[in-house]
Amino acid sequence: MKDYLETECVEKIKKECLLQVFDEIDSTNEYLKKLVKREASSLAQPILVVAQRQTAGKGTKGRKWMDSPASLKFSLLIGFEEESERLALLSPYIALKLRKVLSAAAKEEVKIKWPNDLYCFGGKTAGILTEVIQKKGMAYLIIGVGINLATDPEVVRNINSPVGSLFKHIEPEELERVRSLILSCACEEIIRAVRSLPEKFSAEEIKEWNHSDLYKGRKLRLIEGEKIVSEGQNMGIDKKGRILLQDGNQQKAFCIGEASLRL
Repeated sequence: MKDYLETECVEKIKKECLLQVFDEIDSTNEYLKKLVKREASSLAQPILVVAQRQTAGKGTKGRKWMDSPASLKFSLLIGFEEESERLALLSPYIALKLRKVLSAAAKEEVKIKWPNDLYCFGGKTAGILTEVIQKKGMAYLIIGVGINLATDPEVVRNINSPVGSLFKHIEPEELERVRSLILSCACEEIIRAVRSLPEKFSAEEIKEWNHSDLYKGRKLRLIEGEKIVSEGQNMGIDKKGRILLQDGNQQKAFCIGEASLRL
């Protein structure tokens, strides 16, 4: 943990949750899934798992997360009392709250691509992978987050889509401080968001989303697997966090799929 996270950050996080830091792990999400299956009855408080290096990190749709020394990788496990319709809001709601944390840290406008990707400096900067495990009347939420803190040329070379980062450059001696600050603020905000997860987005939250929507007003294709679910103009989200696509005179709401520009 030394030289990876500042002591002050560690002590602050420990007030909110149990903290485990690994030099190397296959996947922080997978580690927590196994923990739930093995020890669900004893998981009384949130658990934060941080990895300096992930060998099999996962993104959405089962994609591999490209690791980098200049990235921050962590997963949070939080118990939820029961299955709830509110969980449908989880992924976009966490994205909205994390966007605010990252924008404040970078002093740059971070954009959202529905449902949960964050963009800065023209490329994907952060991704969120949410998973829910039902066990013994509880819903255990696992929220995995990967954030590119600075540009890594190796990652840029190996990914076909635009890669962004929170900062264009971070001096090596500043990396520990920056990583610690963002981890502490992000962890605190995510825990707060889950504990106060609403039944619907407020009018102010919808306004904030639409203002920060990367593809607002653009023609989009909504894809699920290899299938095109729908096409239309992106009109933002509704109170349930669903993306709204306008196709001619018809507007439809979708809760699944991946948005991409229709070229």
